[in-house]
Order: sequence, then C-alpha cells, then structure tokens
Amino acid sequence: MPTHMKEPSHALLQVLLSQRSDLVETARRVVRCGARAEDVVQDVALKVCQNGVAAEIADAAGFLRRMVRNAAIDAVRQSGRECRRNAPSDAGETVPAPCDCPLRRLEGRQSLERAIAALDEAPARTREAFLAHRLDGVPQKDIAARVGVSPTLVNFMIRDATALCRAAASP
Repeated sequence: MPTHMKEPSHALLQVLLSQRSDLVETARRVVRCGARAEDVVQDVALKVCQNGVAAEIADAAGFLRRMVRNAAIDAVRQSGRECRRNAPSDAGETVPAPCDCPLRRLEGRQSLERAIAALDEAPARTREAFLAHRLDGVPQKDIAARVGVSPTLVNFMIRDATALCRAAASP
C-alpha cells in the first residue's frame, strides 16, 4: 500500500481511538444496543485499517461519526432482513386481524358516527372543551382559563359530552 494512504488511515485510527466512547454512543442511538454498537465501531475500525483513505480529511471526527452512523444504519437494516428471512412461514397466520368481522366493523363505524352527530348537537363550548381535553390532551385548568370558566365547570362539560357520546353510540 502506498505511504500516502497509510498516514491518513493511521490518523483516522488515532481519532477513532480517542473518541471511541462518543462513536459507540452514536452507534448505540441507532442500533439501541450497547454490544451491537461496540461491534459497529469495531467494524468501522477494521475498514479504516484495511481500506485506508486516499486523501486528507479536514474533519476526521465528523467523517468517523458519519461512517459509524452509516454502518449502524446498515446493521439495523441487515438485522431486519434477517428477521424477515428467518421468520416462520406460518407466522403470518397467527397475527390477529384488526377486525375479524366486517359486521362488527360496520357497527363500530355507525356508533362512532352517531357519537359525532350527538357531539355536534352539544353546545359549542361543551364540544370544544371535550375535544380539546379528549383529543388534544389539553388539561382542564388550561381549558377553563381559555374559555373563562371554572375548572369544575369544564369537568362537568366534559362529563356531559361523554355521556352524550355514550348514549348516542349505544344502539
């Protein structure tokens, strides 16, 4: 190997060794496993030693972080391919369907439509409080401040809207 290729590899290897713990952490965030992250950094170190680099690198640490991140992504993809390839062929047969009965699905949809219609008939302030709390997760005290009522009243509005929806949804 020509000497101009060994020097940058040697310099890269020195940077890799000095920042090894940071590089392992970079890989761990992608592969979500400390042992796998160590393997990824080891693979990158082997590539640096075996392949060399044809030109000087201005930001060796950044170059190595990118190498480690790319290698970690490749490792995750490879693991996914292996899992799909090695899964038993009949494994898909035991996965439950989201709705095994079309009639139940239709009934559920109709119940939801009735609940939405009932909510549309509720007073605007009650509907808004219910939607903000149940769908957007806004705390009741924040809704009370926004609407200009007490938190207790917001609690009653949400309770009333819930009762409306339940009554409308049941056949």
